[in-house]
Amino acid sequence: RGEALFFKPFPKQAELSCAGCHIPGGTFNDQVRHDVGSGGLVKTPTLLNANFNAPYFHDGRYDTYEQVVEHFDRVFDLELSTQDVQDLVAYLNAVGDGERPFDKDGVVLRMKEVLELSSVLEAAIPAADTAVVSLAVTGVGAELRELTEHIPDIRNTSIGGKDQPLAAREILKDRVPTLRRIDLEVAAGHIDEAMTEYRRFAQLVNFDVPVALKKAEPWSLFNSNVHQAHYTALGRMLPVTSGQSQ
Repeated sequence: RGEALFFKPFPKQAELSCAGCHIPGGTFNDQVRHDVGSGGLVKTPTLLNANFNAPYFHDGRYDTYEQVVEHFDRVFDLELSTQDVQDLVAYLNAVGDGERPFDKDGVVLRMKEVLELSSVLEAAIPAADTAVVSLAVTGVGAELRELTEHIPDIRNTSIGGKDQPLAAREILKDRVPTLRRIDLEVAAGHIDEAMTEYRRFAQLVNFDVPVALKKAEPWSLFNSNVHQAHYTALGRMLPVTSGQSQ
């Protein structure tokens, strides 16, 4: 539940969520400054190894995760229950555990996050927990779309490759409608149908998707050389586009 709450849009500001700034994957931050009600704009800190970085906030005003969560609850009117606070704290403790090895950002790490989040559905669907199902579907869908963005379109000739990136992009895109069907089936009370869709989805994301992504990884933005070539090519295009629009 803590992970689902982490992705949940704020009740009064639906464009915001914990995961919107502390982006799962990589270093759990967005490298951007935000006003979180602590006095001015503050750069989003990473949550990795945060268990060992207390006190928290730029001025060290809080000693515990509970205090941090309660701050956001007050400032953004999150309407958190006592159980919600405990679940979020448990999730923060898991993310901030420095004993876990630091995984290099790439296909393996991103798929690990997809699998962990999608596993929530295995219990939430039979329980007909529409709120948790919707949150998990939204979170997994966002992870899959982000993965797709890390595999440049084959029309971008600066990065080479063709068949592997195309196959990876297609298999990722095809999973998103399946998630949507799961959400709709649960909302309609069709639990058996939702579980059938989930099992099909789980089979693919556990086996077919990782294989396709691993084959495409050399041509993805996880490869530093491809990353540089991709954005260099985009940079060369921008002045031309600007000139044509004038």
